[in-house]
Amino acid sequence: MRIRFVLVALATLALLFAGTTLAQTRLIVGGTAEASGLDPRRVNDVPSFQRIYTMFETLLVWENDLSYRPRLATEWSFSEDGSAITFKLREGVKFHHGTEFTSADVKYTVDWMTNPDNPVLNRQLWNSLARVETPDPYTAIVHLDPVNVWALNALARMPIVPADIGDLESFPNEPSGTGPFQFVEWVRDDRLVVSRFEDYWDPERGNVDEVVIRTIPEDAARLLAFEAGEVDLYHGQVVPLEVNRLEAETDWVTRITGLGWTYLGFNTRLPELADARVRQAFYHLLPSEAIVQRVYNGIGTVSVGPISQDSIYFSSDVPAYPYDPERARELLAEAGYADGFSLRLHTNSNNAVRMQIAEILQFEAAQVGIQIEFTGEEFGAFIDRILGEDRDFDLFILGWAGNVDPDYATYGLFRTEASNNYTGYSNPAVDELLDRGRTLEPGSPESIANYQQVQNLLMADVPFAFFNNSEEIGLVQDWIEGWGVHPYSSATYMDLHKVTKSR
Repeated sequence: MRIRFVLVALATLALLFAGTTLAQTRLIVGGTAEASGLDPRRVNDVPSFQRIYTMFETLLVWENDLSYRPRLATEWSFSEDGSAITFKLREGVKFHHGTEFTSADVKYTVDWMTNPDNPVLNRQLWNSLARVETPDPYTAIVHLDPVNVWALNALARMPIVPADIGDLESFPNEPSGTGPFQFVEWVRDDRLVVSRFEDYWDPERGNVDEVVIRTIPEDAARLLAFEAGEVDLYHGQVVPLEVNRLEAETDWVTRITGLGWTYLGFNTRLPELADARVRQAFYHLLPSEAIVQRVYNGIGTVSVGPISQDSIYFSSDVPAYPYDPERARELLAEAGYADGFSLRLHTNSNNAVRMQIAEILQFEAAQVGIQIEFTGEEFGAFIDRILGEDRDFDLFILGWAGNVDPDYATYGLFRTEASNNYTGYSNPAVDELLDRGRTLEPGSPESIANYQQVQNLLMADVPFAFFNNSEEIGLVQDWIEGWGVHPYSSATYMDLHKVTKSR
């Protein structure tokens, strides 16, 4: 009997041990807003791409210092005249549905993104990608017409989609990439679940088997969930007034200089906002210094244009618009609006900082006779309003991230009829400079002077009024190793497979 008891006890312990060994390690990530979609070809917002990058990969990615790191490509080189880029592709890579990744998938993705009949939001990024040549399964030659010196950065933003199933109607809801995690389920306004892809090509992994990105749009609620241990990490929209306390009391805070800014956008199609003097008046109504210090709690810096003051491309001659309500009144009177007018202002309600800025602007505008009807909306509805064909807005507060080069910070937003030119802004002189900038050697005196001219013209016209240059902040629990925020916020979760969780 004693022997039987011992054997049963040992068997029970073995089962318990086996259960512990086989238990999944689940990483819980706090999402700041819901994704607008999971097909990387059809979206361009940060919340969507933060989820997409767990499942899809690009040919190359940026390290935290913005140097390139190979991903699906192992190496690349430009032709002597700069009109083509040859990529050597990683062998032995599989998509989640089992097919092998080859140059045919690169060609398919580029062809899809450059097809004018497809609903591509970042079209200006790809308009120089003329065609893809596939001499063998592991070589892709991307031909450029016209030559674009920033094309490599554009391709670093293009997740590769499988050619065999990319056209299926089900693909946007059942995506398949080559990334370290594969799609399990997406419950809108609740969670995205992805699981470890066992056939992933990179052997360097932590111990995470499953990632759950919980959508917690309210900043304070997300922070409470983190402090309660219900969330392991998250990037963005940490309550600004809590950052000092968190840094003093814990080791949770991780931060890095960002690549974006927040701004007030103007619908220049409206008669009142078509006049640059009115837009300049709005800029003078923004207490940007106070907004950065009091609303952002000193996080980030005051922005004076689309290109950061830290960049070699920054123009010190850029027109400035300090807080000056009296000057705003003068400009409105010069434009024929001394008695004011009424406008609508929209932003996303899940971003408490933007909501506060909207209230500040509403108050300041009322002092000079401009009545603003302010509406905060769920992020998806807000983005649809800005991106939709009707452009159903007067003013809006939004952010733009990922400015790794001056082309990305300007071309798509301000070139006439570019796909992200929400405001309807047009200036032929700016168009000419933006096109020229794609032909000049990056970092050269000619390139720097070119983009400085762009800034000076833009800031005289004021299609946007800028608030701040971003600082990327995240929170990570003590039991998590292998993760930190990324300056390119869209890609901050691209390496979650390297994370180790010890709890």
